[in-house]
Amino acid sequence: MNQAPPPWLLEPQWFFPFFILMWLGVSGVLALVSGWSGLATHFRAEDSVQGERFRFASGSMGVRLFPVHYGNCLFVTVNENGFGLAILFLFRMFSPPLFIPWSAIASIEPKRFLLFGYTLVHLREQWPTISLRGSAGREVAQVYARRGGSNVP
Repeated sequence: MNQAPPPWLLEPQWFFPFFILMWLGVSGVLALVSGWSGLATHFRAEDSVQGERFRFASGSMGVRLFPVHYGNCLFVTVNENGFGLAILFLFRMFSPPLFIPWSAIASIEPKRFLLFGYTLVHLREQWPTISLRGSAGREVAQVYARRGGSNVP
């Protein structure tokens, strides 16, 4: 038997505050589950990252069985010092922009699933694995390899 929503929720003045609280709650949980908030304690970007930009890229982050997928809402910037990650402003509340230097990367491995290529970035010290799809992932792997990085985990 379906229950009707609480009467106060049906009143217009309560819908938007409830929606905003839910949005913030979900954003916070995703930042924790993905590991983004943990990475931000060490790799928070202090300034705007300059380099080759990939807008509306896709990727995922988190534990192997339950990664958080970021479909077409990532901004990836690659330069000679490392790569930056940021999320579309609507989802950025608890996920500040990151800059990950090449020295913090243990390995990068290109992978394929069916017709789609993606790049797995393994960070040192047991951080969550970052997966980047498409040209953003390829560029991260190419610059890392050019800088002398190993592509074996």
